[in-house]
Amino acid sequence: MDNRRRLIRLNVGDFVEVRPLNEVGKIYKGKAKDISLMGICFSSDTEWKKGQVLFIEYFIPEELESIQFKLVVAWSEFVGPEQGYFCGGEMLDVEPSKESLFSAYYFKKLQERFPT
Repeated sequence: MDNRRRLIRLNVGDFVEVRPLNEVGKIYKGKAKDISLMGICFSSDTEWKKGQVLFIEYFIPEELESIQFKLVVAWSEFVGPEQGYFCGGEMLDVEPSKESLFSAYYFKKLQERFPT
């Protein structure tokens, strides 16, 4: 199988809120499974369609802050009744004032995984 990932994915367990752009006021809870600087994989009770654009609020526990961005869904699959769906996508339109916060969080997780 061809691995098309360009960046290292890091396992996390962070809380996310997912809002479909076409449904005003609907908020779905999820949990990030892994992250990279370009995308995330998260679990959700809801199935998302490939190509769908979602608004994500990603909570960084250490900072007590969240980062908002749009995500285009690359894949979504049902894992099981307890886990629900796993969904992966590419980040778009990251909140400009928080780009460095997310980058710093990613690099901190990278250092934890590969200590020097």
